Amino acid sequence: MVQGPIAPPPDADAAPAGRGLRAALREEALAQTGAAVLWLVAAFAAGVAAFFAWPVEPWPGLGPTAAAGAAAVLIVRRRLDLVAAGLLAVLAAGLGHTAAQVRVATVAAPALLREVGPLDVTGRVAEVQREPGRIRVILDDVRFAAADSGRVPDKVRLSLPARHGAPRVGDIIAVRAVLRPPERPVVPGGFEYQRYLFFAGIGALGYTLEPWTRRDVPARGGLRELRDGIENLRRGIADRILQTVPGDAGAVAVALVTGEQSLISERVQEDYRVSGLAHLLSISGLHMSLLAAAVFLLVRRGLALWPALAVRVDLKKLAAWTALAATTFYLLISGASVPAVRAFLMVAVAIVAILVDRRAVSLRSVALAALTVLALFPEAIVGASFQMSFMAVIALVALYERVALHPFWRGPEGEWRIGRALMMYVAALIVTDLVAGSVTSLFAAYHFNRVPSYSVVANLVATPVTGLWIMPMGLAALALMPAGLDAPFLGAMGAGVEAINGVAAAVARWPGAQVHVPPMATWALACGVAGLLLVCLWRGRLCWLGVVPLLPALVQPWLAAAPDVVVDESGRVVALSDAEGRMVLSPERRDRFVRTVIVERYGASSGRWPPPDVACDAAGCVLERRATALTIAFGAEAVADDCGRADVVLAPRLFDMSCPGSRLIDRGDLYRRGAHALYLGGGRVRVETVEDFTGRRAWSRRPVPRRRGDDAPRSEDAVDAAGQ
Repeated sequence: MVQGPIAPPPDADAAPAGRGLRAALREEALAQTGAAVLWLVAAFAAGVAAFFAWPVEPWPGLGPTAAAGAAAVLIVRRRLDLVAAGLLAVLAAGLGHTAAQVRVATVAAPALLREVGPLDVTGRVAEVQREPGRIRVILDDVRFAAADSGRVPDKVRLSLPARHGAPRVGDIIAVRAVLRPPERPVVPGGFEYQRYLFFAGIGALGYTLEPWTRRDVPARGGLRELRDGIENLRRGIADRILQTVPGDAGAVAVALVTGEQSLISERVQEDYRVSGLAHLLSISGLHMSLLAAAVFLLVRRGLALWPALAVRVDLKKLAAWTALAATTFYLLISGASVPAVRAFLMVAVAIVAILVDRRAVSLRSVALAALTVLALFPEAIVGASFQMSFMAVIALVALYERVALHPFWRGPEGEWRIGRALMMYVAALIVTDLVAGSVTSLFAAYHFNRVPSYSVVANLVATPVTGLWIMPMGLAALALMPAGLDAPFLGAMGAGVEAINGVAAAVARWPGAQVHVPPMATWALACGVAGLLLVCLWRGRLCWLGVVPLLPALVQPWLAAAPDVVVDESGRVVALSDAEGRMVLSPERRDRFVRTVIVERYGASSGRWPPPDVACDAAGCVLERRATALTIAFGAEAVADDCGRADVVLAPRLFDMSCPGSRLIDRGDLYRRGAHALYLGGGRVRVETVEDFTGRRAWSRRPVPRRRGDDAPRSEDAVDAAGQ
């Protein structure tokens, strides 16, 4: 009997394909074991971010319960699989959530709820920031008669006229001042200055009416005395730099050495922001790594000239210890900002790796630095500085871990080939700026609503000058300052800074030097961060799936509708959008700070008030868009006339009005919920308020007007805080 060919089973072809897919996925999953620590730190950060995303204060036991529950299940299961990986992520997220809760409980302090003063305020100077035309001081151990304003804040920030002089850190001063409570965001979704001040422990802002007087300083000791000494040392260094290098160059040099940016004029700061060079003004990885490398090489090569010592001591490790001490000192005199702390931790991890004979720079060292910062200061995660600095470093380290750079600049016998070395250096600069600039542009768009267009060109010139000339001269001057031999080096540093200032000014004035980006939703930023982390941290080919969640972050701002009307909390500034979604501001010239914030967030229109589709007179304005009519009424008669005829009546200067037949938004609504953004359509209005974004958290207190309808002018202090 002859048998025919045996027919294969129906799924014989599919089975190998299925097995191949499962094998590929298993291979991808196994490849992540080496990156487990990185993902756990990312989960910790997600837990911190989740805490700040709550609209109300979460249950205090939420984080500890989640962490304890995940840990208990892990102990019972005792297996390492995908479920265990998920439980580890929950454990890390719970710990991050708990760290943020503990931090809030630790820093919570009294704050004013209404404006008070004039009154006599006495306190100890904890910090001094000098600015063109004024001096800002932070006082702690504050004493004054609080009247009906609530409890006396632990710290207050005062603005002093520059002509009254600057006190020294540690002085006890008395001054007559007017104090006001911390301010809510200027626009819905804007910078939360209240939260920034809450974590700084500052419960009131104010300005002085008379010159301050110094009181007797009681004897102090311990850490407070040490901190005061460090702050006064910073000021002495800054004064010495300004004596030798006057003007804008001296102010920028002070920022590079001590981290004090407040002396830089607004014009120069704007040039640096528009040209994409603002990162040079803050103490970051460039400055810290240059110091560590210079000290390391100088000590190692210098001591190698002493043969008797070189044969008995491990010069590499001695140089590493010296570099660690130098960077620690630099961190202290730099003010210990978030970028400086991050850079110090990165450098410290690299130096410790040298001491224990391990690889110096890796994503694990970045993760360790991020974990340390978030454990100590969880609030840093919502700041532009933390987000931009860490994400840029993650992207760069991930790139250079995956791309092996061979020493093509050396010949067959190890000799230098200058041309190739220069080409490699320029190529590395371009790639570094493209990667870092592309990553940080996402956060710049979210926080500042603008992205520089020519940062690659500006950095191609400025970064080598800063790294090879300005910083070495500055570090040499800092080392020789005690001996009084620093003047030539400070002069050379100032010349380099003048050149960079010129580059920033020139690039900032090129056509289209910056691109305005409409407001980005927080969920879109979260998608972008998830995509970037997937691209940078995932080990394997699936990393490029991170491009998928990046797309909403890139597209969402351009698809979102612009508000038709924006009105600030005081009701004094009204902005109407034009056909392009840009804002036309009401013609009054007061509240300059509020007007600047509105323009920066939503964009400035080239047209004049009012827009073409809006009719205005002394009583108010009328506009109709997308089948919705809105009236802006400046008086009670206008409200009465348009009630029932308009879909929405906005009365920004009137309290407790009645308007049957129309939706009314008056001064009371602005006071209760903050600034409003109105979107018209379909006979209705969609309203976004400051309270919708801030929620009701420990830091989002509602200020009480001193008198009904009476508001103090908005503070410009938030301009500096927003970038930190």
